[in-house]
Amino acid sequence: MFNIDGKDFKQFEENLKNTHKYAVPDTVRKTLTTLAYKAHAEYKKNVSKNLVLRGGKNNNIVTKSIHWEKAQYKEKNIDNMYSLVGQLNTFYGKETDQLRKQEFGETLVAKSKHITKATKYTRGGSYRKLVPKDKLIAKTNVKRIKDLVKYPATGTTMQFKQAIAVAHRQHKTINFLPETETSGHKFGIFQFWDSGTKYDKNGKPHAKGKAAKLLYSFKDKTQKLEAKPMLSLASHKVGIQSKEIFKKEAERRIAKEMSKKLKK
Repeated sequence: MFNIDGKDFKQFEENLKNTHKYAVPDTVRKTLTTLAYKAHAEYKKNVSKNLVLRGGKNNNIVTKSIHWEKAQYKEKNIDNMYSLVGQLNTFYGKETDQLRKQEFGETLVAKSKHITKATKYTRGGSYRKLVPKDKLIAKTNVKRIKDLVKYPATGTTMQFKQAIAVAHRQHKTINFLPETETSGHKFGIFQFWDSGTKYDKNGKPHAKGKAAKLLYSFKDKTQKLEAKPMLSLASHKVGIQSKEIFKKEAERRIAKEMSKKLKK
């Protein structure tokens, strides 16, 4: 992140050394701290722009877990100085590695048999939208076939028919998870409901409306994420300002030393 060519740095170094023996390391330290502060703000902007965040960009555990650290105050060896920007390893007792995985496009591996993914329907028609609170998987009140009928079928196709029949007969919405996965069906949590009576062009009722949507897809055990370099872009954008920031910090330090003992 810190990028100043050798010739310019040598001149700054000489000027600073003439004012105070610690002027050089102090200026480098303040420059690193300023760069980290600016990169932190830029990083959070990139995260909010590229990811869908529940609770909004300022009230989300992911953005809140993005931190920065100043360069060490007592360190006088420039080679040992550093400042930090990134996501904490843990936050509120939870592991927070989402941004690293997204940054490099890592592969997610499910802890169970499948990765659970909310569908477009669940998200209101777009993957860019958040899942509404009433459709969060924890609130779906999922039913198995044994919860719906006295004599459950064993095959997935028949289980589907039984679940749909219950939804239509009882005129209510049912969130259903079949017992088994088959090649003939998508696997996941389905929502069945009775959409009312259908009418023909003459206005006569002819059939009951049937409706079914996939709420959550249980597909594969792994998922390759698309790489979204948010931290590296922030570091680059701020890093090209390092020369100007160092120059300002150097001038500020020189002015401070030169004004010492002067009357106000």
